[in-house]
Amino acid sequence: MNDIWWQTYGEGNCHLVLLHGWGLNAEVWHCIREELGSHFTLHLVDLPGYGRSSGFGAMTLEEMTAQVAKNAPDQAIWLGWSLGGLVASQMALTHPERVQALVTVASSPCFSAREGWPGIKPEILGGFQQQLSDDFQRTVERFLAL
Repeated sequence: MNDIWWQTYGEGNCHLVLLHGWGLNAEVWHCIREELGSHFTLHLVDLPGYGRSSGFGAMTLEEMTAQVAKNAPDQAIWLGWSLGGLVASQMALTHPERVQALVTVASSPCFSAREGWPGIKPEILGGFQQQLSDDFQRTVERFLAL
């Protein structure tokens, strides 16, 4: 059984779970960790399949959320960026008693464009899949530029 990487930092009375976006890891929060850690007990997470949480295969949003929930505090504020926002939102839907507050940054309930919804065009998202296996670093840089 694979475990996700989870680091607790700070000693505040309120728990704050920070979830990174696609193609990244918990290091994205490094620049604010010290400041937030003086006010909260931070939970820095590498989502399944990212960073130090490698060894996971492809999974649905629900499966990813279930993995994160295994290590989560009983009650916390959830802050998710992009993909992390989707996981945090799913956590609020499936475990509302454990979510004190939900904050999403540059996240969307529907990432892909479709009729009546402005998102990233499906052909662009499809192109990322092939490019990931060809040149991971360049693909992540291209994605972040969107």
